[in-house]
Amino acid sequence: MSAPITKSQLGFELPKLSYVDASWEEPTLRAAPAAPARHGGLGDWMANLLATFRGWRERQAALAELSAMTDRELMDIGLNRGDLPRVFSANYRRGLDVRTA
Repeated sequence: MSAPITKSQLGFELPKLSYVDASWEEPTLRAAPAAPARHGGLGDWMANLLATFRGWRERQAALAELSAMTDRELMDIGLNRGDLPRVFSANYRRGLDVRTA
């Protein structure tokens, strides 16, 4: 059984891609200058504090979601109830990084 498809029936077309480095095509093209690095200050401290708080909230939400799973669901993803407190522990992640490297 054969179902020929015409180009108009395909519904999408890949864009014309170029794998040539843009600097070869336009030698005067320069990279945008990097923004000057800012060090310290109250704004940076607040941004870091907010990012840390957001990360903590995301970890707590994930932990609550894992805690709401049944033992069977946890077993399906290779965890048990005793693993939950240490899943987000930095020491546990460091151990995983060492084993996978």
